[in-house]
Amino acid sequence: MKKYLLVLLMSFSGLFFAQNIYNGQNIEVNKKYWSANNQFYLIFQNDGNLVMYARTENQLWNSRTSGRGVKASFQDDGNLVVYGQRNNVVFSTNTSGRRADKLAIQDDGNLVIYTRTNSIWSSNADNANNGNDSGSGNSSVNLGYTFRRGIKLYSSNRAYYLSLQDDGNLVLAKNNGDPIWSSFTDNRGSKAQFQKDGNFVVYDSYNRAIWATNTANRGATKLTVQNDGNLVIYQNNSPVWSSETQR
Repeated sequence: MKKYLLVLLMSFSGLFFAQNIYNGQNIEVNKKYWSANNQFYLIFQNDGNLVMYARTENQLWNSRTSGRGVKASFQDDGNLVVYGQRNNVVFSTNTSGRRADKLAIQDDGNLVIYTRTNSIWSSNADNANNGNDSGSGNSSVNLGYTFRRGIKLYSSNRAYYLSLQDDGNLVLAKNNGDPIWSSFTDNRGSKAQFQKDGNFVVYDSYNRAIWATNTANRGATKLTVQNDGNLVIYQNNSPVWSSETQR
C-alpha cells in the first residue's frame, strides 16, 4: 500500500513543482529546459533569443534579443542575463544582489526567479509591463512600456537606437554607439517609462521624476525611434514631442 501511495505522490508532484536552474548555470544553446509536467520549456535559441514555449510551440515570452544574444546565464548574483558579441548586456532581469537562488520553469508556463522566501521576477509580469517586443524589429513602443537597462529600441533600419544605459542615462545613439541625444540623467536614473498618461519619464532610485517630456494627457499613443534619427512621441500620426535630432 505504501509503495502505491509513493508512486501516486510522485506522479502528482510533477503537476505542481517546477524544474529549476540554479545560480551559476549557463543556459546551453538549443537545449530545452522542460517544466516538470513536460508542457512548457525554456530554450536559448541559436538566433540569440531566450524563449519560453508551450509544448504546442506557442511562444509565451522572449528576451527580445534575436540576432544579438550570444550567451545566456543565470548568474551567481541571481541575475538572468543575455550577453551580446562584445560581452555587453542585451537583456537582464535586474535581479542581482536580491538573494535569488533559482530560476523555475513552472508547470503553468511561467518563468520565475525565486529567493528562498518569495518570487522577485516572472515572465508573466514582464509580458504585462513590456507588451512590445523592442528587440524583434519594432521601432515603436506603446503606452505603459518600461525600459530596462541595456535593452535597445532600434529604428526599423537599425541605424539608431534608444537605451537606458547602466549609468542611468537615457541615450539616443547611432548604431555604432555614438550618442546624438540624452536625458542627462547619468548616475541618477533608475528606470524610464513611457507612461499610460503619455508622459515619458526617467525616475531615480527613490521613484522621483528627474526628467520628462511633459506630454501627459496630450493624447500620446506611441514612442518611435525613426529612421532619420529622431525620437518622436505621436498622437496617432501627429507628433507631440521630439528630440529634434533628425539627420
